[in-house]
Amino acid sequence: MNTLTWLLACVPILSFGFLPVVATRIGGRPVDQTMGTALGSIVFAVIVTLIRRPALDAHVFLISMCSGLFWAVGSFGQYMGITYLGVSRSIPISCGTQIIFASLMGILLGDWVTPAAKIYGFAALVLIIIGIVFTSYQSRVRETSATGTGVGGTAAPARKKNAQWGKGIGVNVISSLGFTGYVAVLKYFHVSGWDSLLPQSVGQVIGTIAISLILFRTLPFDKAAGKNGIGGLIWAVGNIALLLSQAAIGLAVAYPIGQAAIIVSVLGGVYINGETKDKKEWRHTFTGIAIIIAGLFLIYLSSVNEVH
Repeated sequence: MNTLTWLLACVPILSFGFLPVVATRIGGRPVDQTMGTALGSIVFAVIVTLIRRPALDAHVFLISMCSGLFWAVGSFGQYMGITYLGVSRSIPISCGTQIIFASLMGILLGDWVTPAAKIYGFAALVLIIIGIVFTSYQSRVRETSATGTGVGGTAAPARKKNAQWGKGIGVNVISSLGFTGYVAVLKYFHVSGWDSLLPQSVGQVIGTIAISLILFRTLPFDKAAGKNGIGGLIWAVGNIALLLSQAAIGLAVAYPIGQAAIIVSVLGGVYINGETKDKKEWRHTFTGIAIIIAGLFLIYLSSVNEVH
């Protein structure tokens, strides 16, 4: 993997890492945050489509739209997880399950072909998962209620409040299945990142509307959704970087690299959104970050020893 491809694969670390921090800071319901992300994504996709003018046929459009539908499930579940656990606890769980599902899917689709790539790759997954367990460590249950508020009086999640671990883990697992489907379907049907952007964003909007109507019996078009469009633009940059890098180095390599966004999310959740950690939790957090970085180095070694 050349330096440019490696840097491209690292873009989602910042993009996906800042997204939940920004969305939580803006506030709104999970469906508002999901719709805002989808709206920002479609704006980005329209601009890119006008510049690049990709050749869209029925096959590309339907597969890419299906990818967007999977994304809507993943995004809504991730934002729900944040409301139950907060950014600094939910995102590690989300990233960990995504790494497991996406890596297994990548292997099924032909990644990590050589024995050396498999050894480095699986060792990297073990390290990354251990690191995520450390970063999500909670030493005690906090009894104090949340004090912050988001848009429209919505409580800002997880500022010194009891974490709802059962619900949080459940929605994050569903979320990760959705996110795995969103990238795997494009890889399986060999749809390029540039070609997929516009129809994928259409699927994102349709999927979010469907979820809102089914769960809330309302349309998710309000002020909070509009403000969360900022997050959509941030996400879109990481999305195209992920899709392009996975085409070059494989899903089992590119996706785990992007999930190092956990580092940005954990630190942003504390320093920007005001979530709290005691000294013991901070020790676990920095230990986890160091282990994740070691895992990323092994991911790099797996790509060096891969055959494409």
